[in-house]
Amino acid sequence: MERLPALALTERAREWSVVPMPGVPALPMPEHVLEAVREAAARVLPRQTRGWPELRGVVANHLRQEFGLDVDPEHELLVTHGAQHGMSVVLRALLSPGDEVVVPAPTYFFDGMVRMAGARPVYVPSRPERGWATDLDAVRAAVTPATRAILLCNPNNPTGHTPTRQELSEILSLAAEHGLVVLSDESYARYVHSGPGYTPQQSLREVWPELVTVTSLSKNYAFTQWRVGYVHAPRELLDRVHRAFEWDAINVGDVPQAAACAVITGPQDWLDVVYSTFRRRRDLLADAVEAAGLPVVRPDSGIFLFPDFTALGLRGRELEDALLRHGIPGIAGDAFHGPSWHARLLYGGAEADLAELGNRLAVLVKELGG
Repeated sequence: MERLPALALTERAREWSVVPMPGVPALPMPEHVLEAVREAAARVLPRQTRGWPELRGVVANHLRQEFGLDVDPEHELLVTHGAQHGMSVVLRALLSPGDEVVVPAPTYFFDGMVRMAGARPVYVPSRPERGWATDLDAVRAAVTPATRAILLCNPNNPTGHTPTRQELSEILSLAAEHGLVVLSDESYARYVHSGPGYTPQQSLREVWPELVTVTSLSKNYAFTQWRVGYVHAPRELLDRVHRAFEWDAINVGDVPQAAACAVITGPQDWLDVVYSTFRRRRDLLADAVEAAGLPVVRPDSGIFLFPDFTALGLRGRELEDALLRHGIPGIAGDAFHGPSWHARLLYGGAEADLAELGNRLAVLVKELGG
């Protein structure tokens, strides 16, 4: 099995002097989180395989207050070691060998997880001229008797497309027609900068209730080092996921869960300062990309652009290598099962670094694009 593309690129980038461009905020934890960690580390706590009841209650309350979702914390939430772990367990719990999963693409690195579950991903291309919105007709055409699920990334990584409520409703209606479970990674809720906003698929249960959402605290709370996320699903589906989770990890550590409780319930100003800058950073990089003559759909969310590098005449690994030689970390589109002449660029760095990235893009296009 191949390496996870983002990790493989990080290792290759060490050979070059690249512009630092993190994908998520890297922030020191504030005192209220550190205090919760110190207190938890000094206690002996009973094992909770579904996660702390306190944390599940905190998450349920957050979902209720933020999105108006009615969540049963005891039976509809499972704490996991981040979204990557959560989705992997979900796929192995709900799929069987030979099943097919329809996946609108470009999309996050779900491929290995689907295949490890014994299933086969069926990728349905989205197009930049439609803002990377899901092609519902193509999704419908991809459904076969072997199809068991549709797998979404909302908001989308790498395109930054944020599906509207209408778009999600149409996807869920199609799933209802065929009795398919809809799985969704919704880790970038806090990264929406413009457009109609983020719609949780769980807010559309009246359209179709067979929904499983996986979320990461890493993205929304600068929580990468703690590896905490959760699965939100109806009781019958979550029970199956929970049984698989117990065989996989038994439970998530108490100290990270204490930190998670504190980071969700505590002051948010230390985070808001960072998240409020992402739209400006997006525009700085998008302006530079367009000034270099590269077409790009300016995304409503995320921390990445997905420009079209056709002008360079390079694709895939060759495109990545050309970017790296100019100190630009970028993952080619085929890693996301999208067009290989596109590449994902991050804009999580400092403004001075974004300006430098723009300068290097201009030089690259001038050298290779003619």
